[in-house]
Amino acid sequence: MNVTFYTSLAYSNPLCVFWQTKVELVGYVIIIFLSITWCRIKWNRRLIDRFAAKIPGPPSYPLIGSLLEFRGTSQDLVAKMIKLNEQYGPEPCKIWLGSSLALYVMKPEDIQIILNNSNALDKGKFFKFFSGAFGEGLSTAAVPKWKLHRRIISPFFNNSHISTFLSVFNEKSVALICNLQKELNNTESFDIYGYVFTISVDGVCETSLEYNHDVQDNEKTEFLDSMTKFTELVTMRITMPWLYPDFIFNIYGKFTGLNQIYEKLFKFPNKIIKEKKFQYAQKKKTSHSSLNLTKNEKKQRKTLLDVLLEINNEEANFSNKDLRDEVLTVIFGGVESTTITTSFCILMLAIHQDIQDKVYDEIYQIMGEGDRIVTIEDTVKFVYLEQCIKETLRLYPLGAVFMRYLQDDVKIRNYTIPKDTTVIISPIGTHHLPELYPNPWKYNPDNFNPEKVAKRHKYSFIAFGGGPRNCIGEKYAMLFIKVLLSTFLRNYSVHTKCKMSDIKLKFDFIMKSVHGYQVTIRPRERKPTY
Repeated sequence: MNVTFYTSLAYSNPLCVFWQTKVELVGYVIIIFLSITWCRIKWNRRLIDRFAAKIPGPPSYPLIGSLLEFRGTSQDLVAKMIKLNEQYGPEPCKIWLGSSLALYVMKPEDIQIILNNSNALDKGKFFKFFSGAFGEGLSTAAVPKWKLHRRIISPFFNNSHISTFLSVFNEKSVALICNLQKELNNTESFDIYGYVFTISVDGVCETSLEYNHDVQDNEKTEFLDSMTKFTELVTMRITMPWLYPDFIFNIYGKFTGLNQIYEKLFKFPNKIIKEKKFQYAQKKKTSHSSLNLTKNEKKQRKTLLDVLLEINNEEANFSNKDLRDEVLTVIFGGVESTTITTSFCILMLAIHQDIQDKVYDEIYQIMGEGDRIVTIEDTVKFVYLEQCIKETLRLYPLGAVFMRYLQDDVKIRNYTIPKDTTVIISPIGTHHLPELYPNPWKYNPDNFNPEKVAKRHKYSFIAFGGGPRNCIGEKYAMLFIKVLLSTFLRNYSVHTKCKMSDIKLKFDFIMKSVHGYQVTIRPRERKPTY
């Protein structure tokens, strides 16, 4: 009765009636606005929805898409990707990344079309998640800026210039041998990753920044720790669509110390860039032709930063941030590719003693008994060693996936993929297709003998990507890895209790072994095994 009384009183009050009517009107306007917006979105993406309806894929839910299927740890993520490959491969399948459609392709024929299409050069919004650290470096830049920077930086990675770093690679390889001596009497296995990582960092920093590893070690360690923490945060963000909006991620970053991570990450390269720019200006005043280089050997051996500063003086207009973005991109890519590939390859050779013996015999036949350093001619002759490296990258590619955002429709075989679709290309998927590689989880360097390579599609092996936007540092990384491995195997034999079935993978932007790379080493007797 009291409720009825107050209700009737409210309706009899003109002011209450006015406000109630106004609230109802606003509510109707909001509902109509949302309905129109939803209809407009559905109309604009009707082609995408129509296309997606024809493609199989894991379950999808409102707002979060298929990402619920990929929740879990970084180890769970790799396991679920492998399961996806087995369930849907080799035909394309769809994955909803929040409300965005992604098409997952594994066949080499499809991959070739995508990677070489001019409308598929953009890496999409997920790579922009890394722009906080790498800015607009080669791996994250929008297409126009990428084209310009790629043209400018490419000469640094040509064969003739990379060969000038051979003395650095040899020096670092000898340092690796010396550092490992403490493990010779150790009967317990150790993780070789840390040793290779230290050497890779020194080699890449010296060739990109002319960094002297005897100084600023605290700054270097702080820099590398920050890079690791940043990649972990971004990898986590990819699987959590509620963190996709930048303003939400920035709020989340305040609680996780993201700004402090950036500060420590930028401190080291900013300091080196500042010093090098000052040196370059001084040299220019005294009319010397190159930065901090002597007239003979060092005049030809220019670091990445040297090249960028010289080109900047002639034609480019790089800001300090542009320089830092490119240096950070090269350091991260160079260190990770060299360290993880070398560590995985050593572990593979430790597990497969017969293959290790065959690699050593090849090295022995080429280099003999002495302790001479590796030459460019030697690296060309390391044919079986290269097969082992490529087979390692086939089994355990550094990048489990990479993406391309379509700026126009692209046709592959029986499909026309609509614009605004993200295409996911998975090396770990393609590299483990049984029709390409029989018994795909077996380590078999003969997969890369010339006869078998000639029979397979060119894009059956995409460890370094493909097309115009492939990895620019492939030759650099392969040369460094060859020198490291050949020097290591001349001095040590490597052993392990680990089996192939013991290896578990995780995805922290780069694919790694969960349990590290546990091995033991023994002094190598300088004679062939045959």
